[in-house]
Amino acid sequence: MLLITLCSLIAVFILAFAGLRLIAPAIIRTRHKIKAPGIDRMEMVEIGGIKQALYIRGQNADNPIILWVHGGPGNSMMPLLHLYQYAWENDFTVVNWDQRNVGKTYFANDPAAVLQTMRAERVLEDVHEVTAYLQQQFNKKKIILAGHSWGTVLGTMAVQTYPEDYSAYIGISQVVKMADNERVGYEKTLEVAKAAGNQKDIKALEAVAPYPPSDYGPNYMADLMTVRTYQSKYGLSVNMGLGDVIRILATPYYSFNELKNSFLFNQLHVFHDQGDVMPFLMEKADIRNYGADYQVPVYYIMGANDYNSPYLLAKSFFDEIAAPDKQIFSIPDADHMPFLSNKAEFDRILLEEIAPKLANRS
Repeated sequence: MLLITLCSLIAVFILAFAGLRLIAPAIIRTRHKIKAPGIDRMEMVEIGGIKQALYIRGQNADNPIILWVHGGPGNSMMPLLHLYQYAWENDFTVVNWDQRNVGKTYFANDPAAVLQTMRAERVLEDVHEVTAYLQQQFNKKKIILAGHSWGTVLGTMAVQTYPEDYSAYIGISQVVKMADNERVGYEKTLEVAKAAGNQKDIKALEAVAPYPPSDYGPNYMADLMTVRTYQSKYGLSVNMGLGDVIRILATPYYSFNELKNSFLFNQLHVFHDQGDVMPFLMEKADIRNYGADYQVPVYYIMGANDYNSPYLLAKSFFDEIAAPDKQIFSIPDADHMPFLSNKAEFDRILLEEIAPKLANRS
């Protein structure tokens, strides 16, 4: 009877999973189908000598374009866009881009060969080339760049290096210097664990001290994953439950094979594929090196509960910024992915506070 019960449970799980992957994506696509004069286009474009994936969606191709520069490094937002993006598509054409050795771009090329090119300077040039492609395709002089997490470092580098290409910069979970983020986030996590009196957690966190390490060595990522585990436990980082995973598995925009190789389910492998980009981010990246004088409007959107990218560190640099327009928003009850954890407030900020300022800037 035990064997029969176990086999039955396995069969039910397989059927449920098959139904989720076969039925849910079709339903989502049908419900969110875009008609003319809109655009719904998944394509591979020659960028930086390799094929790179762009997914372009919006209800009107004449709307301002947002180039979404994802974080990680290696954390594509494409498989999650059905959870947050549709509300934006009346006001913007949104371009999701899988960076080199990420997601669909990973599978379109020889990953081992691309790994040899994985440097921050090369990915910055990719941003520049993607931007030029979008300008040409949509006859736009300027586009909006929105970065998330690592994408805020890359995005800041782009708008400060090529300001003539952009009408605005939106930093979501803005990073200033990653080493400072890690230090402050670790200290907060240890403080909360001590307040909770959880000796097991305290011991595990103290075992990785001093944190972060001064050099990006072989144990750096293991220590980082330990800290992330306890940050999630105490609500200081991204905290995804089973329901969130199920909703992500329903994505119509990634195959199951692509999901298996994503940051969501295979983090350490994805980190490995980022080559020199990871040590650049963890050791060297500091957006203050690109100055505080911006030629474009600057908007930061931060999660109040985010200790991957602590608000006070971003606010300190933001106060130094000189820009044609600037504003910083802190979203209550939001973590490192505020567009998911407090979607309603994020959408309100983007569509009611920011969008009206950008309507005539493309």
